[in-house]
Amino acid sequence: MNFEELGISERTVSQLKQQGITEPTEVQKKSIPEIFEGKDMLVESETGSGKTLAFSLPIIEKVSGDDTKALVLTPTRELAKQVSEEIEKNSPDKIETVTIYGGVSYDPQIQGAKKANIVVGTPGRVLDLLKQKKIDVSGLEYFILDEADRMLDMGFQDELEQIISFLPDEKQNLLFGATIPRALKKMCDRYDIEPETIRIKASEHTRNLDAKYMNVKKNEKLSTLYTLLEERERDLSIVFCQTKNTTRWLADKLRKNGIDAQELNGDMSQHKREEMVEKFENGEIKVIVATDVAARGLDIDNVTHVFNYDVPDTADTYTHRIGRAGRQGREGEAITLLERNDHDKFRRIKRKVDIPRMDEEVDLKDAKM
Repeated sequence: MNFEELGISERTVSQLKQQGITEPTEVQKKSIPEIFEGKDMLVESETGSGKTLAFSLPIIEKVSGDDTKALVLTPTRELAKQVSEEIEKNSPDKIETVTIYGGVSYDPQIQGAKKANIVVGTPGRVLDLLKQKKIDVSGLEYFILDEADRMLDMGFQDELEQIISFLPDEKQNLLFGATIPRALKKMCDRYDIEPETIRIKASEHTRNLDAKYMNVKKNEKLSTLYTLLEERERDLSIVFCQTKNTTRWLADKLRKNGIDAQELNGDMSQHKREEMVEKFENGEIKVIVATDVAARGLDIDNVTHVFNYDVPDTADTYTHRIGRAGRQGREGEAITLLERNDHDKFRRIKRKVDIPRMDEEVDLKDAKM
């Protein structure tokens, strides 16, 4: 099935081809026809599977007029900007998009909202402008939560429910995430949203992602990561750690060993984080060492490798982490480094996710400590 058969216009298909996108992903094949039919949707599909196009293409085809027809919420400003860029790349000139998030001046966003057909933003700033009556949602037709599960994880439930109270009852609700937590289903029940549920199995869109784990000794963990980074033909890599202190320490150690690495954590200013993400996306930095919080919304197509330097706490977090490599059919590799005291935590993850042990032997290179 191609994009034309899904009901996407020739103009939009041409735009997609210019970006090298010629075939729809599984989540796009299954979601787009249902969205065109006007159904509420609850879609589970891993990071990097093409969810943004799955919800934005039908909206781009349908939106018309001068008022705001679609509101897209994302958990982070980085993701909001990425979603806006994706929509703008595929929209005709007549469709106006505005991106709304905190930490910057209100005025350009307020002016943009006055003429925007599609508003993309983070919950806090969007709610603020709704309370000030700076966003007119009386004609809203589409309400989209992108990474809905992450928004709930980050404590945005109260803001989401307040935002919903401003919106018209008659609208199409499109909820997308890498997982479908119980809290999301309960929220649907509270607001009488009866969505069609679509679950995309990981194997349907991450066949090129090789995920595995390897046992390491604590005193050889840095050398192991260094060796893996050195020996692989990588494009961009993300190394996940549990704490901000570890990101700083590890990025410093990697730099001292000749690896082009920078930390990304919540202690950095928003301007500094945005600058770092832009350099990473442009390939000026090859390795980002990040906490889960800092990496939310870091959805960059050219990431080929994910390394779990620290084991994540849950299977859902593991799924979000590894989904950042091998996006949209590209080849990728995700390797979890497992110390002896990690086994109990990792065993709980393995009950939900099939993760094989890494077969190859790694001839460790000495790393400066």
